[in-house]
Amino acid sequence: MLRRTLLAIVPRFGKAVVLGGLLVVMFSGCDRGSTASQTPHQPLSLARAETSPPEDAPQDMVTPAEAEAFGSQWRDAIMTRDGVKVGQLLDFKKIFNRSLEGLVDNERFRNGYLKGAGPAATKFVQSVTPYLTREGAYDLVGAVYRDGQSHVVFRLLDDNGRINYHDLHLVREAGIVKADELFIAATGEAFSDTLRTVVGAAAQSQNSFVDRISGQAKAELKRLELQTQISQAIQSGNTEKALQLLDALPEDIKKFKTSMLYRIAATPVEDEAAYLAAVEGYVAEFPEDASVGLISMDVAVMREDPTMLIAAHDAMTQWTGGDPFLDLMIGANLANLGAVDQARAMVADADVDASPLLEAQDYAATVALATNDHDEVLKRLRIMRDRFGLQFGDLHDNEGFETFVQSPQFEQWKSEE
Repeated sequence: MLRRTLLAIVPRFGKAVVLGGLLVVMFSGCDRGSTASQTPHQPLSLARAETSPPEDAPQDMVTPAEAEAFGSQWRDAIMTRDGVKVGQLLDFKKIFNRSLEGLVDNERFRNGYLKGAGPAATKFVQSVTPYLTREGAYDLVGAVYRDGQSHVVFRLLDDNGRINYHDLHLVREAGIVKADELFIAATGEAFSDTLRTVVGAAAQSQNSFVDRISGQAKAELKRLELQTQISQAIQSGNTEKALQLLDALPEDIKKFKTSMLYRIAATPVEDEAAYLAAVEGYVAEFPEDASVGLISMDVAVMREDPTMLIAAHDAMTQWTGGDPFLDLMIGANLANLGAVDQARAMVADADVDASPLLEAQDYAATVALATNDHDEVLKRLRIMRDRFGLQFGDLHDNEGFETFVQSPQFEQWKSEE
């Protein structure tokens, strides 16, 4: 049965976000004899996405055609669970090395830690693909440019409607186009900085994990172990255990970015008060973070705040360079919130017919219902029936169809049943 509210925005964290699956990998090969460096580290950030190449682009910059070709290879490798190909396309060793910059200068620790880069590609694939089970679930949004450098952006959409984005920075090495960094929208940071957060909490607290371990070092390692357990509990669906572990963390660790994201992921959206508290706490701690735009979409829908929803959409459009599917998703929710004119404008340029996702048809139908575009409603109903095999009951029983069921287009629909 088609629902008037359709697929509510629930950009949750934990399944669609690759985070916990690699935490275990990082320490599995580590020799753990480290010395902290005092060199300041500047986290990587993403500039606003531009869809046209810079006018003064260097001659060897990755071209739009090359970026699109890379994007197709990456998408196919993810969807076919090809860890070997993923490892060829993304330089995990460079990411691991970057996570250590200015942090660790002990060769034993570095060599042991970098052993984790080998299986990282396979772990990455294992973390993502169980939730991407259909065509279009992991798709190339497009090639963009940030500060004159080539990037490609991908959308993740799991079976529960959770949405996230990946951005890969492209380089040319020995004539071959590959990626050397991964940015995740839901965490708002580069993957190397996500890794750094985990290893840094321990490495900066003492001179050696093994040879000169102290009570403080043991406490730090215990905290890292708890964070890994939390991640594993979330990914296995045991959110009650994850919340218990989060509540047991020391107060300072509860304010870590990773811990706060885990709390959002583990809190049932049905517990609206707790979920909003978790999200608002995160937004208050990290107001300028790239992930806030994604999280704010959820809050805006729950608060029934179209102005906040449009602002969240604008923030994500700056991050992605523009995603027609996101336009449809936001447009449908604006329509449900009564912002009909804004909804119509939001979806005006979306090529719904080209989308392999049922949700795209569903969202377009929602806007068409709100704007009394009965021809468009009939078209989307036919596509959902004929292409996706959706079966409909009596539309008189569905909220939002009151005007459509009085239209000539509804009579056409009935005659086809």
